[in-house]
This record gives sequence, structure tokens and C-alpha cells, in this order.
Amino acid sequence: MDIVSDRLRVTVVSQYYPPETHGALPDSLARELARRGHDVRVVTSFPNHPYGRVFPGWRQRLRHLERDRGIPIRRVPMVPDHSGRALRRILAYVSFGVSVLAATRFVRGSDVVYVYCAQPTAAVAPMLWRRLLGIPFVLHVQDIWPESVTGSDMLPSGVVTKAVRAVLLRALRVLHGAAAGVVAISPGAAQLLIDRGADPDRTSVCRNWGRPDAVADRSAVTQAPGTHVVYAGTIGPNQGLDAVVIAAARCADLPDLSFTFVGDGIALDALRALAARAGAHDIVFRPPVAPDDMASVHASADFEIVALRDVAMSAVTIPSKLQDAMAHGVPVIAAVPGDAADLVASSGAGFVVTPEDVDELEAAFRAAHATDAGERARLSSCARTTAERTMHVDAATDHLEHVLRKAAA
Repeated sequence: MDIVSDRLRVTVVSQYYPPETHGALPDSLARELARRGHDVRVVTSFPNHPYGRVFPGWRQRLRHLERDRGIPIRRVPMVPDHSGRALRRILAYVSFGVSVLAATRFVRGSDVVYVYCAQPTAAVAPMLWRRLLGIPFVLHVQDIWPESVTGSDMLPSGVVTKAVRAVLLRALRVLHGAAAGVVAISPGAAQLLIDRGADPDRTSVCRNWGRPDAVADRSAVTQAPGTHVVYAGTIGPNQGLDAVVIAAARCADLPDLSFTFVGDGIALDALRALAARAGAHDIVFRPPVAPDDMASVHASADFEIVALRDVAMSAVTIPSKLQDAMAHGVPVIAAVPGDAADLVASSGAGFVVTPEDVDELEAAFRAAHATDAGERARLSSCARTTAERTMHVDAATDHLEHVLRKAAA
């Protein structure tokens, strides 16, 4: 895409940003907008995800400004947490949302604010900036609330969960109605947001994208022959990975089929223990790697697992690991429902199974292992072609740039 002449002054607000792996999308959008000639700045936290503690070499402080490839980045302190305790997790989200207000002077003069909305608390300050400074904001909704909280294991079922849901739904209706633009990551999510207060004329769909420079250079990876299945991402209760481990253990009779989990999260210790109990000796657990090092992880995979529990909102969720795998041309084994399952099935990029179904997962692992080089090349081509056509940073930035420009007008 050519550089534009009428530039926007855009502030990106995201709780996640590199060196956190989870910050790859807002980072690539910021860099692409800057490359197109826009004046871009970023407000984010000090890196702490997924560990729930600030990364080594970093220290939180009130005034911190850095530059990354010419983009000014204002980091604000927060209360880090990545536990399964509801109050502590909510405190972490709220602390970031409130702390962003400290960047008000940094944001002043912006034409529009883009909010990477993994949690709606990231929009606390943009809501106030809209009222006090007249700066419109656009929500790019990644996770659907309140189900991301009430549908997880963080809250007990019953009266408390119902009360939290009612309060959050009321607050979200106000938030969605105030946004100058609401962007969903799937058609199902867009319709749900409209049902919850988003203006249909200001709501659109933009699928998340993989890395624009995605290349899986398998020649640079040295590993034993066989079929290598990789899961790369958050290891939490919402991923439904217990079934994956049990299905992998059932495939112990295939000595050249191996599994690698790359990531961290609150369910990691329990998953390791399950693997040991199930006798899944061909599973290797590795710590998360930096975004710039993910290419080697994808290059080591013959297939990648994308998994979600079949709980509220999973049907309208498309995990970012799906885009990353497909952009690198890696076929997928998708234990997901709804929009994500439809995407894999229609693209011909791998196998689709029912979430948390051990029998279907085992069958998929065996079928993947049985594919020959020609079939794997076909699956790889389907994955990469679909990613380039429907989940590429250029097309996504075209769409988001249009939404931002419309919001700022």
C-alpha cells in the first residue's frame, strides 16, 4: 500500500505490546500505519504477560518514554497478574485502564485513538478523552465480555456471576455506543456487539492477521524425522488442552509422532502433571519465545494445534494462533467451534474436530501423521493462500485505516 498524503495522528492503546508475544498485532498495525505516513504513538504497559510479573531488565515507573523504530511509546505502570483469581485479575485490568490516564498529555492532539480491546478496561481513558478532549476512539474487540470472565473458571457460578454479568453488560452497552467505530474479529462477534449496543453503521469485521514477513524456513530447523505437532500460545483453562494431552498419549504406538507445547499460563503446571499421569512421554513443554523468534517455532511444525473449549463466545472467536500458523503455511488441527472451524474447513488448511473430543483429536493426529509429503504441501499451500487473501496485514490495515479516518472526520 502506498504512503498516504493526508496523515492521521493516531494513538494506539493496548495493554499488550512487544516484547510480549501477545502484543504482536497492535505492534504490526502501529508500524504499518507509521510506514504509510501517519503520526503514530503508543500507550501500553510494562511487559508482564503471560507471567504476571514484570520482565527481567524492566522496572515500572511513572514516567517512561521510549522509541521503537521511530514510534514513541509511553509505558504506564499496572498491577501485574495472571492468576486464576478473579479479583486479582480484574484488579490488573482496571489498574492498567486507570493508569493510562497518566498519558493524557502524551495523547493530546491526536485525531483518533485505536483501542486494542482484549479487555474493555483498556478503553477507560479513551472514554474520558472523548468527553474531555474531544478525541474519538475506535474499539478493536478481541475478546467478548462479559463471557470472557463469566464463562471462565475465574468466577463461581451462581448469584455472583449473574450480578457481574448484568453490571458488565450495562457498562459495555455504554462503551459500544460511545465508540466512533467498533471492529470485530468475526461475523458472529460483530452481530453480538451490535446486539449489545454497537451502532450497525459503525460496526465492521476485520480478521486478525499473521506476521507480514511470515516465512517458515524448515531448512534452518534440525530435528528428527517424523511428524511434529506444535501448540504455541497461552496455556489456560479456556484452551481445552487436557483433551489434547490425553489424545496425544493414546498415540504412543506411533514412535515418530511428537508433540511440543510452547507457551505459559495458569494451566501449565496442571497440564504437565496430566501429561505425566497419562504417559504422554512424547510431549515436550517449552517456555514462550519472543515474537521475532516465532518463525523457528512455526518452521519446526508439520501441524499446529488450535484449540478452544466449547464455552460461551468460543463460536465467535478466532484465536490469533490460527492466523499465525496459516500465515507461515503450517497446516492446522483445529479443535474449535463456529467461525474458526468454518475458516479452516472452507480453506482446506487442515483437520477440524469437535472441541475437547479426545476420540476425534486422536483420529486427527493419526490422520495427520499418515499424510505424505504431497498432501502436506497441499495443506500448507491452502493455509498460506487463505492467510494472504483474507488475513494479511495490508488488507487489515486498509480496513482499519478507513475506520480510523472515518472516526476522525
